Amino acid sequence: MLGAVVTDDHGDTPDLDVQVLGHFEALDQVLARRPQRVLVTMPVAMSGPLSTVAAALDEQGVDWSFMPTMPDQIAGRINPPIRISPHVAPPFDPLKLIGRAPRALDEDAIRRTLAGRVVLVTGAGGSIGSELARIVTRFDPSRLVLVERSENALFEIDREMHARLPSMNVAAVLHDVTNAPRTGAVITAEKPDVIFHAAAHKHVPMMEDHPSEAVENNFYGTRAIADAAAANGVDRFVMISSDKAVNPSSVMGATKRLTELYIQHLNQRSDTAFSMVRFGNVLGSACSVIPIWSKQIARGEPVTVTDPRMTRYFMTIPEAAGLVIQSAAYSDVAGAAVFLLDMGEPVRIVDLARRFIESLGMMPDRDVPIRFTGIRPGEKLFEELAYYGEDVLPTPHDSIHLWQTTPAEPLYMNGIIRTFDRLRLGDDHPWQHATDVQIVCALRDAIPEMVESPSAD
Repeated sequence: MLGAVVTDDHGDTPDLDVQVLGHFEALDQVLARRPQRVLVTMPVAMSGPLSTVAAALDEQGVDWSFMPTMPDQIAGRINPPIRISPHVAPPFDPLKLIGRAPRALDEDAIRRTLAGRVVLVTGAGGSIGSELARIVTRFDPSRLVLVERSENALFEIDREMHARLPSMNVAAVLHDVTNAPRTGAVITAEKPDVIFHAAAHKHVPMMEDHPSEAVENNFYGTRAIADAAAANGVDRFVMISSDKAVNPSSVMGATKRLTELYIQHLNQRSDTAFSMVRFGNVLGSACSVIPIWSKQIARGEPVTVTDPRMTRYFMTIPEAAGLVIQSAAYSDVAGAAVFLLDMGEPVRIVDLARRFIESLGMMPDRDVPIRFTGIRPGEKLFEELAYYGEDVLPTPHDSIHLWQTTPAEPLYMNGIIRTFDRLRLGDDHPWQHATDVQIVCALRDAIPEMVESPSAD
């Protein structure tokens, strides 16, 4: 069997130890070598090249199969927009890994919230932000505004939106929300009715080494966009939070808790309905375990897991994004609420790794070893979705709960703001005169429930 790769027009190749035979234009020469079988794996969005390849293979009478790419499988986009060969590789089902059934949405409630309205998404090029944008388009907004500071990520989601929905009114804004004056100008110009704020730094070990960047993006970025929303009379503002904000052991979690406190503080003096949605890990997001394990297996390496005891809550990208949008329909009656998504039971990471290896037709420890690497800085063995003893109330949706909590006292919150504003000052750039130790100490003072990570023992 011929083991080789034909790449796309950009020359991008997977990280595999195989021979690359050429780009799409070399397909005829490759087929002339009479391969016994061809596996086609391309993004389903590339309908034109995909159809071309399928037609060429059928014309040559080559036995072939289609396998969706991992991002398409995780997002549920597994059916290519062409007639495919009868031999279709079984799709990867992320729901089987975490043992969850898909949660239906109350689409009527969402439509009443989004139809005919201007919706703005920050972090629109990220895993959650881009899925939020896709789902929003199903509910007929008058305009969709994509805000993203990564040029490439913004280019890709903007291109996707225009390719799928050429008549949709979509605006792409290349912008970093931590730039407060320009953030205010963007909100004033676009006049959104609903804002989904997904822009954030999320990687726990990385933020342990960059506390100023974590506070700058997660706290000051949120302050800038939330203040602009309040000043411009935005109807609803929904911030993506994290289970790592509960008894945080990390800089990232502490900054998320800080943003929750600020949103509740701001809600007390604003007509905007501010709310937050807290959930756990998202299966298949950028740099999460599934893409990492996929690359490790492709390279013939062991699958790595930090600790055999470690558990996490997991959701798929479409489910998490859908429930975030669903929660927006409830934010008008529960201002400054923290919505908790029902994530089922926590899953041991090592069990998830074994199921993933088995889903690829291999045996853990025999075909693919599992190697434990140790807990990383800032990580906990398990996460929580709410503080012990606080009330968690139901909402009209079975998978969304409301955490009943008391906002911080204004004097306390104003003191926190002054502390971080002083640390942030700099002649040339923010945080110029603040050390990492000073920033972490300020976080611990602001969030007294912050705990030590087991990795610090």
